[in-house]
Amino acid sequence: MSSRLPKYINKLGLIDGFKLYSAVKKQKEACLQLSALKHKVWFRGIYSDYAIFEQIFIEQQYRLTLDINATTIFDLGANVGYASVFFAHKYPSAKIFALEPETNNHAVAQKNTANYPNITLVKGAVWNSSEYINLLDKGFGEAAYMVEKGSGNNVVRGYTIDEIRKLMNITTIDILKIDIEGAEKEIFETNFENWITNTKVIIVETHDRYKKGTSKAIFNTIGKYDFSLELSGENLVLVNNNLVTNTH
Repeated sequence: MSSRLPKYINKLGLIDGFKLYSAVKKQKEACLQLSALKHKVWFRGIYSDYAIFEQIFIEQQYRLTLDINATTIFDLGANVGYASVFFAHKYPSAKIFALEPETNNHAVAQKNTANYPNITLVKGAVWNSSEYINLLDKGFGEAAYMVEKGSGNNVVRGYTIDEIRKLMNITTIDILKIDIEGAEKEIFETNFENWITNTKVIIVETHDRYKKGTSKAIFNTIGKYDFSLELSGENLVLVNNNLVTNTH
């Protein structure tokens, strides 16, 4: 735990670094005002909230080494909204669509994104077809709810990426962030032809540990197009060479 403190101070400054460290150490519900953020940020006092915040704001896993002026961003698998808040600060002119299926996660995401008018938060899950699907808790924690085809005790609306593009009235997706606990297998296996050619950058975390074949589905599909690959933390960063030319 003590190794986190220097890292937090280095990224957030002395006061904010101590604020975050104290909250993480206590593992209690917290609402922090950090100078790096325009508005307060909410934590539930559970490990996954602090771990995700650290990945995004301390480790900067969604910071791109690209010269890109993003105006359209999809945050699929938004959890409690930290990635959307990060993108809202990094790209203040962007229209950001955030999608989260789990009720408690979505409620905290509402708090975290409420003061950012450029973020549209919707309760639902991304899927390879427009239908109602089943949300599952397989015991992997608050950041790892999964979805599957069919009905059950916890049904949520499934949206295709093309459907979201129509809802947002856009053609091109500048940044498509995907962290959906295995459902990347389905969305990269079918109905990807329209959105993938109109997406500049895909940031995706694979979850073969939850669902076999997720990485294979991604690479099989990406291999059909002209994409470059970089790694950032737990994420694959896939850059569409037909739409993005400048890299650093």
